[in-house]
Amino acid sequence: MTAEEHNKYISWAFLANGILQGAMLLLVFGFLIAMFVAAPPDDGFPALLFAGFFSVILLINLALISPNFIAYYGLKNRRSWARIASIVAAVLGSMNIPIGTAACVYSLWFFFGEDWKALYPEAPGATDTKQIGVTRPNWEGHYVHENGEVVYQPVTPPDWR
Repeated sequence: MTAEEHNKYISWAFLANGILQGAMLLLVFGFLIAMFVAAPPDDGFPALLFAGFFSVILLINLALISPNFIAYYGLKNRRSWARIASIVAAVLGSMNIPIGTAACVYSLWFFFGEDWKALYPEAPGATDTKQIGVTRPNWEGHYVHENGEVVYQPVTPPDWR
């Protein structure tokens, strides 16, 4: 299977997870609204407290669902930030069994592997057309063309000791 097909299937998995979670959220809040409308009126019932509580829950769930749609958009249009958005959506969606877990495992497998670099050439270490003709690193470790122009400067990792 090609990297393009993996990218397409991962985007569909995020879309399916977002739609399923959104539908479940609408269903739960539909039942809650129906319950409050059908219940007999009670003067001692703290309706404002419950409305505030449920609106906070709604906002939290929308914040957990929205990365799925952001990752879908980024993957579908091959944006440079699609990998990061997919990893965030995968981690947040991993709790949503079964589709969220499947999307999580599939996207983490793809984006922590090597195949994604073929689709996103601005990734570090990806083969880029600008590096054609790069012959050797110079004495400072920078890759240069035959004419001496620096093409790629490797980043040294920080010393965490």
